[in-house]
Amino acid sequence: MTLGELKEELEYLIEHEGVSENVDVRFASQPNWPFEYSINSMTHVEDDDGNLAIYMEEGSQLGYLAEHAKEAIGW
Repeated sequence: MTLGELKEELEYLIEHEGVSENVDVRFASQPNWPFEYSINSMTHVEDDDGNLAIYMEEGSQLGYLAEHAKEAIGW
């Protein structure tokens, strides 16, 4: 996913789905043993070839991913 694609997804949720900008953002991991995590921060890093990547820093493990969230993701 590119930064532009992420922006489009977030804008769609806000503008068309009525999702508040104040809603928590979480990260789902490990489809076979799914957990959810908070996100501490984001940063961008440039590699030796000048390519940029955005990194989201894993925060706290919040628990197992809820069944309805797994289904929505397609796990």
